[in-house]
Amino acid sequence: MKRIALNGLGRIGRLAVRRLGAGLPDFLCAVNDPAPLDQLVHLLRYDSVHGPSDLAIDGQTEAGQDFLLLGDRRVPLFHALDPSLIPYPAETRLVLEASGRFTRRADAARHLKGGVSHVIISAPSTDADITVIAPVNGAELDPTRHRVISNASCTAHATAPMLRILEDAFGLEHAGMSTVHVVTNDQRLLDLPHKDRRRGRAAFLSIIPTTSSAFGALHRAMPSLPQGFDGVALRVPILSVNLVDVVAVLRRDVDVASLRAAFETAAQGPWRDIIALADPHTVSCDITGRTESVVMDLDLTMTLGPRFVKAFGWHDNETGYAARLCELVVDLAGRI
Repeated sequence: MKRIALNGLGRIGRLAVRRLGAGLPDFLCAVNDPAPLDQLVHLLRYDSVHGPSDLAIDGQTEAGQDFLLLGDRRVPLFHALDPSLIPYPAETRLVLEASGRFTRRADAARHLKGGVSHVIISAPSTDADITVIAPVNGAELDPTRHRVISNASCTAHATAPMLRILEDAFGLEHAGMSTVHVVTNDQRLLDLPHKDRRRGRAAFLSIIPTTSSAFGALHRAMPSLPQGFDGVALRVPILSVNLVDVVAVLRRDVDVASLRAAFETAAQGPWRDIIALADPHTVSCDITGRTESVVMDLDLTMTLGPRFVKAFGWHDNETGYAARLCELVVDLAGRI
């Protein structure tokens, strides 16, 4: 089995460790994060949104080396600030770059040393070798040519299936998207300076309009999208679950029944486990912990004209994205 290492124990990195540690305990051979061992153990054990870990997690220091104890597996924990200085075990072949700091290709490529041949970035990247949204363009990933790979963003993973299903079923003439998005660490808890003045305002007191990295990622993964495809993110004062609002002008006439049927067919067949259907009267907290990329709310789906439609999809911006990220890691590790 090819072995992987992970750099960065932030929100996504910790969920990836939980997921890989529980499902593939021998897969993960090293973790790197500059924070102290005791703090990382605590944050891995307990999560304010997703609850305590089902996996037993502890820490150990032996002869000056820290280890994470994940179930019955002992994984070395390093604390390097520079990817080029992480002493990966000799068996490491793939690095999951989840720090959020090294999203440019040149920075992420600093992991490529020793036996490490590939890096997957858990964020959008403007210049990675390829941006992958696996159900949409995963077949284009060529390990011989693509060594630094971006897994796009949570919003891109939710939006891409919605757009592809509309495109395949009805054709896309024009499209746009807005995301009602939870607060993130790139906002201020209280008013403070920020390069985006809106994000500098207190995160839990306002709806904060801002940009989204999803649009660039979607254009890179889906170059056939209408050229003008764009939109906004509305940051709202909650911690979990986003709502994607896609508006589109289709190439042929459609009614609500056929629009909903297209998503129902996809959820029951080729897009199973990527797309699901929301229960009636769903609100955001009902989606917390779901691992699908998008949960379609067909009660909100509507036609505004013969070819003018709106479609809404929920997604847990952390657990859904972490699931797709780990699937990509496992798939790529089996191909290199």
